[in-house]
Order: sequence, then structure tokens, then C-alpha cells
Amino acid sequence: METYSSVKEFFKQYGLILGVGVSVLLVITILTIAISHKTPPTVEREQDFVPVSSPIITFSEPVSEITLLKDYSNSALQYNTTLKLWQAHKAIDFSAAEGTEVYAVMDGKVVEVTYNYLLGHIVKLDVGGGMVVVYASLSKDIPVSTGDQVKKGRVIGYVGNTAKSEASDGPHLHLEVWLDDENVDPNLYLDLAQK
Repeated sequence: METYSSVKEFFKQYGLILGVGVSVLLVITILTIAISHKTPPTVEREQDFVPVSSPIITFSEPVSEITLLKDYSNSALQYNTTLKLWQAHKAIDFSAAEGTEVYAVMDGKVVEVTYNYLLGHIVKLDVGGGMVVVYASLSKDIPVSTGDQVKKGRVIGYVGNTAKSEASDGPHLHLEVWLDDENVDPNLYLDLAQK
């Protein structure tokens, strides 16, 4: 009986506040549901509206004989035998004999020739439209310099095994594509379906 009295006393003292609080929460919930299910207004378009699409870019092959060593993966993990860990591989690796010629996949401007411990000898080719193609694990003999304008198919380097992060993979070309400073899948621009 004492418990009943204390519950009765609680509701007598706080019942109004509790009732108002529950009512406010109920109204907020109903409004939230109503707003989230509202259909957006229909936008009328002019009859002569023509969508603008970006031009299709197709690279030529970066090496004469395509042997895929490791494909691009943005989130799927691949095992790196050199580093002994699983990681995304944001490039395509082409296996080739050391010294194999590496070609410009498009006309462009060499914006950087450098060495990086993890990726080895590197050539970066700006092909326009915010796109930069990165050739890595090249041999140290690089026949282009920063500032050179090159045509599609020109030799810009030679396959090496200079990428320390992939040394156990043997000689190969590590190819990355960057669009507006974002790493993108080179498969979007290469036709490797028949290889």
C-alpha cells in the first residue's frame, strides 16, 4: 500500500510535466516522420535540354605485352608479400622483364621525375583535364625530364624493380591514375578485357 501511495504522490506532483513532455515528444516524432516522407517537388525541364557528358578517354597500353600481376582494388584487400600485410592496391601492376619499354598512355606533360623509397623511380605525366598518370617501379634510366611534352606511345621509362614496398613481386610497372587529386581505377581508361 505504501508503494501505491508513493507512486500516486509522484504522479500528483510531476504528472503535468510528464504529460507535457510525452506530448512534445509525440509531436516531434510525427513531424519528423512526415518531413522525411515528403516527396520532392517535380522540376519541369525545357524540351531542348541536352545533358552534358564528359569525353571518353582511352589510354594506349603502357607496355607492349600486358601481363597483369596485381589489379586495382579500392577496398578489397590484397596480400602484399613484401610487407607481409593485407592492403588495398590502388594501382595496376604489370609484370614485365626488367628493361621493358614503358610508354606514355596519352599525350601529356611530364610534371615530375623523382625517386621514392616505397614506389621506386617515378614519372608523373599530366594528360590534361585534371588527370595525372603515375608510372612507378621504373629503372633508374629515365629518358624524359620534368617539363617535357610527350606524345602517346613515346618511351618514358623502363620496367624496373625499384619499388621497395613491392620488391618481392619482381620487375613490374606500377601504374596509378589520379583525377582531380583523387586516386581512381586505371581500368576505367584501359581496355584490358582481351588480355
